[in-house]
Amino acid sequence: MTTPIQANPSTPVLGSMSFWPADGPSMLTHPPIRMDMRRPGRRETGRAERISVPIEDARAALDDGADLGLETSGFACQRIASAVTDWFDTEQVMALYYEECRAFARELVGASHVFTWDHLIREPGKQTSGGGTDGSTRVSGATTGGGYIDAVHMDYTTETTWTRYLELHGAAEPTGATRVVALNFWRPICEVVENHPLAVCDARSVAREDLQEVFVLGYGAENYSWHDIGIPTYSVKASERQRWYYYPRMTADETLVIKSYDSRGVIGGTCPHASFALPDAPTDAAPRRSIELRVLCYLGATG
Repeated sequence: MTTPIQANPSTPVLGSMSFWPADGPSMLTHPPIRMDMRRPGRRETGRAERISVPIEDARAALDDGADLGLETSGFACQRIASAVTDWFDTEQVMALYYEECRAFARELVGASHVFTWDHLIREPGKQTSGGGTDGSTRVSGATTGGGYIDAVHMDYTTETTWTRYLELHGAAEPTGATRVVALNFWRPICEVVENHPLAVCDARSVAREDLQEVFVLGYGAENYSWHDIGIPTYSVKASERQRWYYYPRMTADETLVIKSYDSRGVIGGTCPHASFALPDAPTDAAPRRSIELRVLCYLGATG
């Protein structure tokens, strides 16, 4: 089903994405839904609804004075230098890129303690999971979340806790933290993104009635830290209230930093997102390849 939403005349693209159905349950009326990607018939209820929504050029919007940023809209595009020379070399990515992202997260939000153990590389129809519970490299397909994800979602919920995630890696939550933030570092590893960019929704334009909590088990390869402990996520209904953006033609020296969790408020403070096909993409566009890595940040912790 395609239900167009009227675009603003200044909006350059209409992007089709997969939303939680308008007549489906929401967190206001329904308990969390369980989805286990390790078995068939994995979602208990619900169905996807393809909807075309206006997606604005974030670069142009910023030039026009739009108030977009990590602490306002919940996302920001940054230039982050990296010494990585082979993104498919898991040992190199873990040794170099993990610390590069941790250092940038400390600077960006003023974190006292930062943690990351996983990264994902997305290509058409598959993903490569690196690091995780055993430091290995594993490839998984679309049935466990590989490829480009056009289902609109939020990575975490107000119910997300971090104890088991940290314990998997022999760590514990720091004491005395005044705030906890999770950042998703989304970076092209191709020369330029010609198609299937990432759309991000202004966090301020999302309401509770748009969301349904879905507890996801079995995501990614078996070494992915959340594979067995499960991830509380939000699936998202489309609303004319929502404001969507993308950064055209992102290059390999740019990183889209998305706030995925905030102890000050997940709803209204963090971003729904999804991939979408550009309607005017070149027919010979190179496949988009990207790496994503999440950094868990504790602010003001004393120990």
